[in-house]
Amino acid sequence: MLFGRFRRSTAAPAPSQASPYRSCDELGAVAEPFSPLVGELLALYCHTRPLGALSQDEKCPQEYQLIARSVIHHIIEGWQNQTGGRGTIEDLLLEPKGAPVREGTAVSDSSC
Repeated sequence: MLFGRFRRSTAAPAPSQASPYRSCDELGAVAEPFSPLVGELLALYCHTRPLGALSQDEKCPQEYQLIARSVIHHIIEGWQNQTGGRGTIEDLLLEPKGAPVREGTAVSDSSC
């Protein structure tokens, strides 16, 4: 076959040693295989992690607010669908009183 003919003339660049931590590592407790809904949420989580650092270098508050509101609207709409219309933003942001504190785990539903 031809695969033997094609060889890299230079060594492959070493992976970045700056941060061995991957964005989605802390959500490793989510059971696999997960649903398309959970997959989209994980992708959203992974893609929004750098926003804090990026926002230090750029100044566009009006655009940020407009797009962030749209993203939050979609998240709330999905949460309301998941809870039969009873879900609120407070449900997503606050731990209910008396709920056990879970470190390093994500909530998963057996139906997902």
